[in-house]
Amino acid sequence: MILPFVNFFDEHKRIYKKEQISELTLFNHHPNSLYDRKQLKKIRGFLSHELNRSIDALQSKKPPRVYYLSYLFRNRRSIRLWGRLGAVCEHVSRIDNTVYCDLRVGSFRYDNVANGGLEDNSTERESVDYISMPLEVDQNAYRFALWRLTDSCYRESVEQYYSRKSEELHYLREYPRLPSKVKPEKYQKTRLEDMEEIDLDYWSYLIRKAGLILQKYHGIKNSWLEFCARQKQQIFLNSEGSDIWSQSTVYELRCSLWYLKPRGEGISQEISLITGKTSDLPSEKDFIRMVQERIKLLLDIQSSSKMNSYSGPVLLDPEPSGVFFHEVVGHRLEGSRLLSREEGATFLDLRGKQVAPEYIDMIDDPLQKSFQGKAMIGHFAHDDEGNHSKRTILIENGKLKNFLSTSAPLPYQNTLNGHARNQSHERPISRMGNLFVINRKPLSNEELRSLFLQEIRNQKKHFGIHIKEVLGGETKTDTYDFQAFKGKILHAVKVFPNGKEELVRGIDFIGTPLSALGSVKGMGSVMKMYNSFCGAESGIIPVSTIAPSVFLKNLELQSTERSRFTQFVLPLPY
Repeated sequence: MILPFVNFFDEHKRIYKKEQISELTLFNHHPNSLYDRKQLKKIRGFLSHELNRSIDALQSKKPPRVYYLSYLFRNRRSIRLWGRLGAVCEHVSRIDNTVYCDLRVGSFRYDNVANGGLEDNSTERESVDYISMPLEVDQNAYRFALWRLTDSCYRESVEQYYSRKSEELHYLREYPRLPSKVKPEKYQKTRLEDMEEIDLDYWSYLIRKAGLILQKYHGIKNSWLEFCARQKQQIFLNSEGSDIWSQSTVYELRCSLWYLKPRGEGISQEISLITGKTSDLPSEKDFIRMVQERIKLLLDIQSSSKMNSYSGPVLLDPEPSGVFFHEVVGHRLEGSRLLSREEGATFLDLRGKQVAPEYIDMIDDPLQKSFQGKAMIGHFAHDDEGNHSKRTILIENGKLKNFLSTSAPLPYQNTLNGHARNQSHERPISRMGNLFVINRKPLSNEELRSLFLQEIRNQKKHFGIHIKEVLGGETKTDTYDFQAFKGKILHAVKVFPNGKEELVRGIDFIGTPLSALGSVKGMGSVMKMYNSFCGAESGIIPVSTIAPSVFLKNLELQSTERSRFTQFVLPLPY
């Protein structure tokens, strides 16, 4: 699921609610800064000592015994500047230290993890209360926190193990010959680079200046601007001897606008810029221009015609195309879903078969750091289980080749590719990183539009739909729900057979995966990157998608929410 907006600050308040050491009178490092290398080495020592102590103690217990233990320590710094109408209204900066503990009982052949780990994400588990680590680098405080976390994880793992055994009295294992986990290789990587300095004065100034523009537009009843920076340092240790350090940064610059029509219809527009380097964000002049252009688009859209439904030819620009492939194919190629009987497993029996036009390749390559000089936020060299990440061909010549994997073997797939990812307390499952949709039969913009117009005429439609921008998407993959997807449209136009365009509002694109892929009739030559956040069972993670424009013979659109709001009683005060 591509998320339109992620408020990590509220998420932190929800999860890290107990035993958070946040208000101290004395710090051995600045409370709003990340740890330096010396402090990280100390913490690595605490983790290593407690991991070895716990393994030695727990392996002497009665079966099922602990056979594997890992700690994933995260030191995160989050900064948020939020404002409107020329003023900064909020400035929040916080440090979060957490550990994800993966404790397995049984053996590599059979352990406590069931259904691909998709259900191991409840915030009601006792261990979630103990994932928070101290702010100060103190040996006893850290060892106490790790002891509480590890002890609770052990009891939960034993309970899960017997629960799995109990369930198998009633239901057969779908893949009894598959082991629970492959014995991991040992990796060592302890080098970190200096984090980029953040000029908060500049970003505060930009929020003020851009916000002033909105004061003269009285039809826009709500607007805000936001700059967020999320810096993260990680240390991964496991009982097999791996010691992996990593770091990442994500920056966001947003502008949200909401217009209220006289008859109560609310219309939204948003600028959402996400990257791994501040140098990738627009200059002051360019961002002001973007805000002005977005205001003009909002005012034009509010006076455009409203649609309720549509089925016919659709042309997607590169960014909407990326969301389309992410939702239609990406989530369904996350191999952890093949291990759960609750999942629809749309592509399970299609390995080696044609699932897309023969000129399409799809590759997930988390090792690539940038595309066309811009940072890719889906990059990672090792996944959250300490596996080395690999470039993975998912679809080649339109044929399904592989699924994304964790350390759990997949049915009918001999190789693993290191795509286990999580946000905080959730069990890592296979997730996308940098998804490339490659077109080996590229068409120019003119050729693609010509095909699109010709299809409108062939189907004798009054018009087709050209989707230029989307805000995000979602999909359902389990057996309980329909196997469908949805994309939230920001900017779309009707295109008439003669090429004339007309703005339209009030619609989202929807469909089912196999029929949607079968409707692809052509793709463009210009690849563009779309950085975003993706939500699924293992939490919210950063991803990148690279895709060209795509023309579909048929795609369905449905009406957006039709709520109407009462007008404000008082006029705006400015």
